[in-house]
Amino acid sequence: MYLIKEEKRTLIQFLLLYLGSSFILFAVIAYLFYQNESRFFYDKTRSSLEVRAGKLSSQIIYAHMMGKELSLDDVVVKDKNRIGFYDKNNTVISSSISNSIDFSKHVYQNKNSMILVDKSTFGHLGVESIVLEQEGVESFVTDLQYKILFSLLFIYLLLAIIGYFLAKLFIKPIQLKRIQLDNFIKDSTHELNTPITALILSVNSPMVNSPKNLERIRLSASRVSAIHKDLTYLMLDSKKGNSKVIEDLLLNDILKEELSYLTLLAEKKKIEMQVEYRDKIYFKIDKESFVRLIHNLISNAIKYNTIGGKIEIVLKEKTIMIKDTGIGIAKEHQKGIYERFYRATNQVGGFGLGLNIVYKVCKEYNIKIDFESTVDKGTTFWLRF
Repeated sequence: MYLIKEEKRTLIQFLLLYLGSSFILFAVIAYLFYQNESRFFYDKTRSSLEVRAGKLSSQIIYAHMMGKELSLDDVVVKDKNRIGFYDKNNTVISSSISNSIDFSKHVYQNKNSMILVDKSTFGHLGVESIVLEQEGVESFVTDLQYKILFSLLFIYLLLAIIGYFLAKLFIKPIQLKRIQLDNFIKDSTHELNTPITALILSVNSPMVNSPKNLERIRLSASRVSAIHKDLTYLMLDSKKGNSKVIEDLLLNDILKEELSYLTLLAEKKKIEMQVEYRDKIYFKIDKESFVRLIHNLISNAIKYNTIGGKIEIVLKEKTIMIKDTGIGIAKEHQKGIYERFYRATNQVGGFGLGLNIVYKVCKEYNIKIDFESTVDKGTTFWLRF
């Protein structure tokens, strides 16, 4: 329950960090875009008004100098936009502009309009100022703000959805490890419960010294010891450092010692075990590491075998082959069998540690490991030293 809460907390923290940083980034981009677009619009509108004013001023100056008549009223009526002509006293000569004009400014904004005051006529035809008004400026800016705001919200919502799935993807390995850890705790409890219960029953048995009872105690104690050694190897082995004693060992002899215990386990499932020592194999390795390696492979061959099955072990040309007639490993599970806590099947109990230990030992001592497996037919492992 605690781990699930931690996963949710991690997911929320990731989303908050992702969405917070994304919001700041896109808010800055949106602000800069707004500033650029509004400035561009103002500059474009101002330039357009100045060009129009320049043309009108040229018409007035030309008409005055050439002695031609120019009806300012007709110009005002024909112009699609609002326009006004004013004398040197800022009195209206002809105009379609209703707003009051600030003649001290060249360009300014009045509510929803941009107003330009042009004085380039120099009094020709009595016109001292040409005033042009462009409406819709404030409306454009407001529309621009809404468009940017809605675009920002849409992009942010899209990012939130993407961020959620990214967070789920990010948290998935943690969830997988948590599930594997939960399964490990459950499986370890079950695995330890069986030999411990057998030990308690055997110790409290009235016939505690009987051969059968002593054998049961021996097997149960050996099982607990094997589990302890597996956990110690994985959790504490890296801290041991140089405590390993690496020497040139005859692997045949160590295998024989280990089989004295493993054969008893095989007999309980009526599994036939055949061992062929065709060649002697010498290899520089820590004895305990080799025991862990060979023990896990053979115990797996027993554990995942069928009742009345068969195990074949062959030592030949610096290669150990371990072949069983067990349940096999499905193809979709074969890639992950060396991962810690990985279980390819729930048909048989286990920790999901055995093959991870095998892989670690092989990697450490440069032992090449290969396998072939077919469902319901069995599995074969090769160790090449």
